[in-house]
Amino acid sequence: MRKKLGVKHRYVSKTSGKKIYNWVKLGMLIVFIIGLIPVVSLDEFGELFFWYLFSYLILSNAFDAFMEWKYLERSKQYVITSALWVIGLSTMLVYVFVLQ
Repeated sequence: MRKKLGVKHRYVSKTSGKKIYNWVKLGMLIVFIIGLIPVVSLDEFGELFFWYLFSYLILSNAFDAFMEWKYLERSKQYVITSALWVIGLSTMLVYVFVLQ
C-alpha cells in the first residue's frame, strides 16, 4: 500500500510532536489499564471487555492518524494509517456480528 501511494514510513516520535505523542499515548495506556480493573471484575472477559478493548484501539489509532496528519508534513502516511484502521475495524466487526 505504501508503494502505491509513494509514502515512506516516518515516525511522529522523530518530529517536534514527540513529547505530546509520548505523553498522550502513555496517558491513554494508564487510563486503559486502570479502567480495565472494573471491566474485568464486572464482566469477566465477556462482551464488555471486548467493547472496552475495541474502544481503546479505535481511540489509539485515531490519535495516531491525527498526529501523523499534524506533524508529518508533506506526507500521506495518515491516509495509510486510516485505511488500515478501517480494514481492521471492518474485519473485527465481521468477526463479531457475522461469524459468532
